[in-house]
Amino acid sequence: MRVLVMHADDAKTKQSVAVLQKALEDEGIRVDLISPASAGSSPVSTAPYGLVCIVSGYKGWWKPQIPVEMDGLIKKATRLEGRRGCAFVIPGMLGTTKALRVLMGHMERQGVIVEDFGALGGRQDILAIAKRVKRLF
Repeated sequence: MRVLVMHADDAKTKQSVAVLQKALEDEGIRVDLISPASAGSSPVSTAPYGLVCIVSGYKGWWKPQIPVEMDGLIKKATRLEGRRGCAFVIPGMLGTTKALRVLMGHMERQGVIVEDFGALGGRQDILAIAKRVKRLF
């Protein structure tokens, strides 16, 4: 069981992704991480993965938007059509639900079937999400 976690480069997101990676590995799932900085300009193949998770922050309250570099990373990923996926956002003060819908929209435009979604709040939330992701296999 392999999971690809595509995440933003900001510090808060990296911290949440590190906790998520540890929780998934404790569940017996192999996790590979990729960010816009580590991907460079080459395409990212999702072929060897059973699940693709995307973790992103957002900007804006009333009309949230995911960062441009995350949108570019999603578009650079190949073989996403029909792939199972999860969408997670780092919660802000307002607009978390709308930001989640925006992120899922970006994923679905690339052909990803979003099977789980949520906000990566505290450590307990992340541990619960890891258990949910394990059930998807």
